[in-house]
Amino acid sequence: MELSWRKAAGEDPPGRPALSAMDTPLERPLLTRSRAAAVILAALAVAAGAFGYIRYGIARSLTVRSDRVVLSTVRTGEFREYIPLTGVVEPRETVYLDAVDGGQVAQIMTEEGSLVKAGQPLIRLSNADLELQVINSEAQLSEQLDRLTNTKLQYQQARLSHSRDLIDAKYHTKASAARLERLMRLKDDGLVARSSIEDERIELDRLAGLEAEIAHAKEVDESLQKEEIGVLDRAVAELNRNLDLTRKNLNNLVIVAPSDGRLTTLNVHLGESKQRGQRIGQVDRLDSFKITAMVDEHYLSRVSVGRAVTTEIDGTAFQLTVIKVYPEVRERQFKVDLQVPDRMAGSLRPGQSLQLRLQLGGPSRSLIVDNGAFFDDSGGQWAFVLRPGDHVAMRRPVKLGRRNLEQVEVLQGLAPGERVIVSGYESFRDIERISLTGNL
Repeated sequence: MELSWRKAAGEDPPGRPALSAMDTPLERPLLTRSRAAAVILAALAVAAGAFGYIRYGIARSLTVRSDRVVLSTVRTGEFREYIPLTGVVEPRETVYLDAVDGGQVAQIMTEEGSLVKAGQPLIRLSNADLELQVINSEAQLSEQLDRLTNTKLQYQQARLSHSRDLIDAKYHTKASAARLERLMRLKDDGLVARSSIEDERIELDRLAGLEAEIAHAKEVDESLQKEEIGVLDRAVAELNRNLDLTRKNLNNLVIVAPSDGRLTTLNVHLGESKQRGQRIGQVDRLDSFKITAMVDEHYLSRVSVGRAVTTEIDGTAFQLTVIKVYPEVRERQFKVDLQVPDRMAGSLRPGQSLQLRLQLGGPSRSLIVDNGAFFDDSGGQWAFVLRPGDHVAMRRPVKLGRRNLEQVEVLQGLAPGERVIVSGYESFRDIERISLTGNL
């Protein structure tokens, strides 16, 4: 009550100096330097707590033994861009066996898989129609040959007859001319009648005309007979060609090996009928090989003739070359043929499979990390990274580029010396932090 009275009366409270009329009372500030420092420290503590909570409380973490993951150190090295392929050894040259003329399988003279020589009989077919054609062709040829022989014989007989008649005509003409000459000499002596001379002159004219007609008939007959003989000769030649072709077709019923090699396929059975042109087998040459491989269509524009391909056989490295690219894409792949070096041919067998590496570019210096299942699981967009000396792997955005079987090219997000979990991330898709226990 006293204090209230004093304040109401304008008196100073006890313990405070009396104020004069010239003094102005000052209010003490609410926020002092010490109070501001305390507020800042408290805010930092709250922020640190919130960060730790968000980082380690909200983020999902997992503890994994180190022997359950595979680690790789990011480093600078030589990157080689290649794609793995599976190649198949094939003969460089394959000759197919077809039934030129159809028929029934009458005899099989060798077995599938046998080594054969060029010209060796393999299969014999039978075809009654072809055999009849040969018989008919031979009969027609024989008939034409008989006609030709008879015509030539008639020609010789007619030629001899005309020659004999012409000789006789010439003889009579000359004899008549000689008689006329003698009569003309006797005429001057008056020993021969004029009528005799005229008769002889008429006879001479007759004989000369007869001789000319015989000569002309001989020439006409020879011309006609030569033309007929020419027609018959052409007919005989045509029949010979037909007969040769028919015999060749008949000979084609015996199918022989076209070249030395291995009879890798023989699709025939005794008594089976084969149609004209039907495929019945193939012979593979064994003195040279090629390797064929299928490549993903993604690389069609980057694969060309001359590209290098490497492989290993029993620890020995070999280099091959792309010799042909087939542009046709089937089932999202295209085919390439590879040339086999001579020193490699002795190590190959038809049908053998080889693991190949098709080089797409030359070596380059890049930041690299070992390849692993993590690339497929993350799509090359993020990875679990350990800093040097740390046992905690944090999920980090990264950018990865080209890769081969052993290496992945690092474009962004990783530094040399950092370690990356390169094993699969299938169990870590929703994890942000992995703590590794055990020896790293």
